[in-house]
Amino acid sequence: MANKDLSKSDPVGEIEARMKQDFNTVIRKAYNSLSTKTHSPVRTGFFASSWKVDTKPVAATDNILDHEPWASMKREESAAFFQGRPFSHNPKIQKRHEINKQYNIKRPVYIGNTVKYAAYALEGGKIQNFIQGRLGKIIRETMTEKKGKLFVASRQMQGFGSSKGGVGYSEINLKEY
Repeated sequence: MANKDLSKSDPVGEIEARMKQDFNTVIRKAYNSLSTKTHSPVRTGFFASSWKVDTKPVAATDNILDHEPWASMKREESAAFFQGRPFSHNPKIQKRHEINKQYNIKRPVYIGNTVKYAAYALEGGKIQNFIQGRLGKIIRETMTEKKGKLFVASRQMQGFGSSKGGVGYSEINLKEY
């Protein structure tokens, strides 16, 4: 058995690296889960395709009519509705905002949706069920040390006075899992 040179070891650095790796794995698993029909409302697939991870709250500004193939599906669906005929299509889920960086466990991370109608899509309950169920399982299975701040878009916020309504975030306390 080889002896490890203790003067060259960095147990604190190793623990921090492991926590950062675990935190980023939780973020990726949550993002991938939300980008499915199981955990997101799906009509055309645009909402499930529009989850984004950032270090600040995600702006809900994308109009479905500006993005193909979802714009065509929406126009066809609207035409069928106004003509009183049935309509069905295969929703297309294709991630639009891939995660391309590592997040620092010492900074808050937000998982939000970029579609303009995100606040209304959150009313259905799938996201809340994800937060209360699957997300906890992801955290328990992945993180050995529970640290970090994670926020997930989860509800519609009502405007008051001159402030507009929008998307509200739930803070996920990783230490509770």
